[in-house]
Amino acid sequence: MVIMNSDFAFAPSSPEQLQRYLKAAQVFTPSAPIDSQELFAGRHEQLGQVISAVAQKGQHVILYGERGVGKTSFANVISQIMRGFSEHEIVSGIVNCDGIDDFTSLWQKIYREFDVLRTYANTSPEEITPESIRYTLQRKLGKAIIVIDELDRIASPVATELLADTIKTLSEHLVDVTLILVGVADSVNDLIAEHASIERSLVQVQMPRMATNELHELLDKRLILLKMTAQDFIKGNIALLSQGLPSYTHLLALHASQKAITRNSDDIELDDLNVAIKMAVDKAYQSILNAYHRATSSSRETIYAQVLLACALAKKNSLGFFAPPDVENPMSLIMRKKYRTTGFARHLNDFCEDKRGPVLVKRGSERNYRFRFINPMMQPYVIMHGLANGIISQEDLSSLS
Repeated sequence: MVIMNSDFAFAPSSPEQLQRYLKAAQVFTPSAPIDSQELFAGRHEQLGQVISAVAQKGQHVILYGERGVGKTSFANVISQIMRGFSEHEIVSGIVNCDGIDDFTSLWQKIYREFDVLRTYANTSPEEITPESIRYTLQRKLGKAIIVIDELDRIASPVATELLADTIKTLSEHLVDVTLILVGVADSVNDLIAEHASIERSLVQVQMPRMATNELHELLDKRLILLKMTAQDFIKGNIALLSQGLPSYTHLLALHASQKAITRNSDDIELDDLNVAIKMAVDKAYQSILNAYHRATSSSRETIYAQVLLACALAKKNSLGFFAPPDVENPMSLIMRKKYRTTGFARHLNDFCEDKRGPVLVKRGSERNYRFRFINPMMQPYVIMHGLANGIISQEDLSSLS
């Protein structure tokens, strides 16, 4: 079992190493949501909001935020946590929406998730209505949590309208079932548009990127399981590179811990993290690689790579947006000379056009434009690519944090 790229190769060399190496892959899971309360980290404010909603009849939850911030992991552990608070048994189920779902197919999926409801999974479309759903859930299910993930993938406005009607009737009849709607959006209106009548029935929970202390908690919980340690500056670097996206924290910690294991060490060191960064860059998803090269490649020498890196390092608001002046400081650091907005304004606009991706989206009006990465997962990749290729140093990163 050898992991290689052009710069490094490492492999477990004994059965004991292999066992620990494999356990690291079970503990750090960059490609899978968390499904265990014991491994869940942070999000205490959001947990409080959702727990309060689940405890009240007639309240439902809409959970929204950028892709990759851990919404699905959060939804997965809610039912486990609630069982510790509730005097009654709580059943739960989670379904994923897709682009071809309509209202009927969505509820057929939901019915299949619960043993007591499976006989309703083949109900004809004309019989699956908001009122029939209310009647069925109220009499058959008991106290329950139903998570509807990737809500934004439903393309049918009719399905969205009927779902809003379902929430309304469940709320009005105080049915002891909580719907948790999860989706990628900047606001509730982007998920449940123009349905003001259900606003009082929905607890709106925005999932921001994880804070540094929350990412440290994530690392600490898992390093204990591996009986490994890492100095605070190593954990700080991993958190900084992750840019609040837990999947990157998992990815870097996985490669770094495995590298340390092959050294017969229980402590993750800077060299292990440097190897992890190179692996994260070299083994990135093809879609990320393609988007990066499209955004930065040119037949002549340009500064597109430097500007994109400066965008990744710019200070952002809670929704991930930055203004052109926010790019000036990191751009000046990267280029080792003072840069004003006029020096890269054209590049920002190019990143929003088809010829460069687009890799950024632009919002607002002239003189008040804001930009954001279309794919949040691109931002940490750009920073790690800059580190791996010497465009920026660890010291530079620390000075910007």
